[in-house]
Amino acid sequence: MFDAMEKHNKVGFLCHYVFGNGSAQYVFLDVDSDGAASLNPSLGFSLAASAHVCASCNGMLLFSCNINGDNLLSFHVLDISARQSVALPPLPHLTPRIIAHGLAFDGRHYQVVLVFSSSSHGEEEATTSTGSAGGHGGAGIIEMEIFSSETGKWRHHTTMIPLPPYLPKLSAAPLYSNGSIYWELGGYLLVYNIQSAHSELLQLPNHSRTWSWRSMTFGQCLWESKGRIHYCYTDYQGIHTWALMNQQDQNYYSTYYTYDHQRFKWSLAHTVPHHILLSQNSRIFLRLEFSDWKPYYISPYAYSEDSQTLFLRLPGIFAAYNLRTRTLKEVCNYSFPGTNFYCCSFFPVVYNGRQGNAVVMGNITGFGGETEAVVVSLPIADTLLCQLSKAKGS
Repeated sequence: MFDAMEKHNKVGFLCHYVFGNGSAQYVFLDVDSDGAASLNPSLGFSLAASAHVCASCNGMLLFSCNINGDNLLSFHVLDISARQSVALPPLPHLTPRIIAHGLAFDGRHYQVVLVFSSSSHGEEEATTSTGSAGGHGGAGIIEMEIFSSETGKWRHHTTMIPLPPYLPKLSAAPLYSNGSIYWELGGYLLVYNIQSAHSELLQLPNHSRTWSWRSMTFGQCLWESKGRIHYCYTDYQGIHTWALMNQQDQNYYSTYYTYDHQRFKWSLAHTVPHHILLSQNSRIFLRLEFSDWKPYYISPYAYSEDSQTLFLRLPGIFAAYNLRTRTLKEVCNYSFPGTNFYCCSFFPVVYNGRQGNAVVMGNITGFGGETEAVVVSLPIADTLLCQLSKAKGS
């Protein structure tokens, strides 16, 4: 049912800003075929109360928020280009704390998947989390609540897969690809197929049963390239990307190498050592005024297959590293002098190039303007808030 959509869509990033009064702004950056980014103010919007970005899929965004202050989450799906949002019906019953969120959209219908675990001791509380849990997972079983726009209803699904002992502490956006949703979950890759409702838990290449400095992961992300799922992470050595092997790959490697192909299903795609990255654009790192480089200063966020560009987040800077040319350039910066600023996060998005009419969707206020092909410099208080004020005054 969920086939891959055409590759005519734009790719970019949603930048989410939360300010001290609880309000939030959502700003879109378009990414061109060369990996350069430009501000797209026509898609941006603001909220009086911040909503958490849970997942993105083919031009749709999943948000969660706690509007009534009763510790119960409500979920909303937004069509980015059409600027239309839909509030999902409440969950049929209270669930334990949500571990992960997922969204799958085929161009007609979408499904929202909430992943949680029912404790065997029955001591879990109702969900109050807007993001992935961190810490001990326990001995529960992975379960899901799944909403279908086709039926308009939630349904419960039990996977019978034991929850990993440690839940993710790092933010890795879920990925919908090849008819399945993928999540990083405590050193494993959780896979849920939308059509068959089949689930499996695959060990990630950096999974370690014992803690050490060498086994620590500082940032991670998932993407699809050439039909294969890729998992990228940073550790003390550098940035590593592994591709999930299909059956043909496994048959080939099993012929020439001895390994447990039932447990390990990954092949190394590329590695970028930290010292190589640091040597590509010294101006970036000099401006950051690092007295001592630490590997946790950098996190991978997304990958552009067309330009073979890996997007990285550094303190105050978003950068692009081209794997083909081995060049590093700054995409945008986000320092906030004199701004009542609380936090900033980036989320990879794909959306249709069509532009819908600017409308007001509940308390979501849009603002117009032409896309600017300029070097993006934030904070938005100096650029977009001014545009927003003019739009409200007109």
